[in-house]
Amino acid sequence: MTSIAGGHGEPNPNSSWLSARGFWLAYLLGLLSVHLIFLSVPFVSIPWAWTATNLLHNAAHLYFLHVIKGAPWLSTENDPSRRWTHWEQIDDGVQMTTTRKFLTAVPIVL
Repeated sequence: MTSIAGGHGEPNPNSSWLSARGFWLAYLLGLLSVHLIFLSVPFVSIPWAWTATNLLHNAAHLYFLHVIKGAPWLSTENDPSRRWTHWEQIDDGVQMTTTRKFLTAVPIVL
């Protein structure tokens, strides 16, 4: 287990905040805020606002969780987290955790 340079903090703060208390509420409120911004644009119908919210969310989800690789806070070059995507770093790669289930269910429900 590698820690941040200096020896303080989480082993990998790149993904530990996803399991933090209040993350789900903040995530859903952010998603609702984006949807309300789309609804506030004149001449935008409700179905178009939902479609735009879904497309923006899924594009951001794809890019930030599945395209970007690495963990900028880790100090060693041989740490496997440097080669993993953000999705692979969540809960140290353990599958079917509550965080991963939540992040899988939101795009499906949206």
